[in-house]
Amino acid sequence: MFGYFCKRILLIIPCVMAVILLIFMLMAALPGTDTEHMVPYADDVPEQESLSFLQQYGKYCWRVFTRLDFGRNRSSVLPLREELLVRTRITLRVMGLSVLATYLLGVPLGVYAACRRGRWQDTLLTTITTLLASIPAFCISLALMLLFAVRLRWIHVIPQNSVDEAVPVVILTVMGAANVAKVTRAGMAEVLDKPFILSLTSLGLSRRNVILTHALKNALVPAFSVFSSVCAQLLCGSIVVEHFFTVRGLGSAMVAAIRSRATTTLLACAVVVALIMSICSVITDLLFVTVNPSLRRTLRFSSNLRRRSGR
Repeated sequence: MFGYFCKRILLIIPCVMAVILLIFMLMAALPGTDTEHMVPYADDVPEQESLSFLQQYGKYCWRVFTRLDFGRNRSSVLPLREELLVRTRITLRVMGLSVLATYLLGVPLGVYAACRRGRWQDTLLTTITTLLASIPAFCISLALMLLFAVRLRWIHVIPQNSVDEAVPVVILTVMGAANVAKVTRAGMAEVLDKPFILSLTSLGLSRRNVILTHALKNALVPAFSVFSSVCAQLLCGSIVVEHFFTVRGLGSAMVAAIRSRATTTLLACAVVVALIMSICSVITDLLFVTVNPSLRRTLRFSSNLRRRSGR
């Protein structure tokens, strides 16, 4: 099992390199992009020699993986690394709180809806979660901005305190909790139809004990299997939310880079986003192995089989 996760972690490097190559190709295809000096660096002299596309790509990958050097913005004399550290910390804080709140809210709602299948509570929760999962992030952001900042004036348009910074977390939580609740509801409904649930109930165990002790562990498997997709949804939604609420994260930096055609900043933000998503994918595998005993046995059996064949 340890070797499996080591391989998954090492696969992050080629995944990020593939993302860099794809973005390099897209930027080179854009009209008006200076492909010879597409990535200026902080320690390069102005008289640097012209580099080809592959040389630029190789040089950028080498500096990113060896020095964490993402270059510098043409409008600033400081390297992008310092700015990205601050913005990534803000985005990870918003995203981390949103993911935590998403599962703390979505899992209980899904379990509650599954335990009341066919009743009005299940119909109401299913309708609300489907509606919230279908609304784009910018619609929710704009509606809450008009309600809380313009009408009620509970928050400021530009964040000035912790209450203002909590609104983006609430928006992302609403988006993510709807999907988690739907997946959890489907998983719990399937588990409740299993024969062992009827057997445990016939032994005299209370329904609450059966659900919380036995059924919930099996229902968490599909909920945690979509962890990476939930993180991707919240990360993409944070780009819009940060722009609407003027949060100095990666999302607002990417929007500003697109507007000003700052290719270096856009490339650096895309690399950081790809790295975050690759790490979330590894965390998803770890959570899936943690809550799925059969997968743990399969990995343990395959590792023992390889060890014996190696002998």
